[in-house]
Amino acid sequence: MQTQESLENSEYIWFKSAKPLDYSFKSLKTVGELNAGEKPLSARVHGTPTINRQTNRYQTGSLWLNNNNLIHVDGLRKLAERLLVSADYLSWLDLSSNRLMAVNPELLLFPNLTVLYMHNNRISDLVEVYKLRRLTKLLTLTFSGNPLAAMADYRSTVVRMLPHIRKLDNSVVVPSERAPSSPPIRKCVLARLMAEYPDDFDAPPWKSPPDPQSPPPPSLVTAVSMSMTD
Repeated sequence: MQTQESLENSEYIWFKSAKPLDYSFKSLKTVGELNAGEKPLSARVHGTPTINRQTNRYQTGSLWLNNNNLIHVDGLRKLAERLLVSADYLSWLDLSSNRLMAVNPELLLFPNLTVLYMHNNRISDLVEVYKLRRLTKLLTLTFSGNPLAAMADYRSTVVRMLPHIRKLDNSVVVPSERAPSSPPIRKCVLARLMAEYPDDFDAPPWKSPPDPQSPPPPSLVTAVSMSMTD
């Protein structure tokens, strides 16, 4: 007999493999402009997700909002709750090719997000990427085509900020990119992170000697403190 947890896991896996809900190319500036009766596109995925008859919501874990004119995604959680049987099961979100200038904190309201497309937007600040550290199930991420991706240390910085991701901009993150000898985070970026997220850096190695019986704290400082550059 399946437990409630196993049933939920099975449902999540099923939703994750279902057809995406495609609202791309709708000329949306905000997610609130998506009308309740708006029909999703079907051509790219050869159909649309199944609709649950009891809730009148779509049974899928994938939402595509790419190639619109979105300037922010405020209200994204409410939209997901309106469209999907379970907003918590959202695993693939495509926000590529919009006009986003920041990583919206609403993305953190989707704990099971594993794929996030943010390429071809207008994000220029590397510190914005650090907001995604709480999405511990996030494995695939894109930021190419944003101004920040043109920075020389872009990839190495993102890999250090988000140690759980496995693929960045369609390229697999290899072990050498996580090695201590890999390019360090610039001091100016690290200083901003410490100022904006002090709780993540409350026990850097230089403040007190580490306990030899305990592993070092899993903070970003531990990974970069011995190899910082300007």
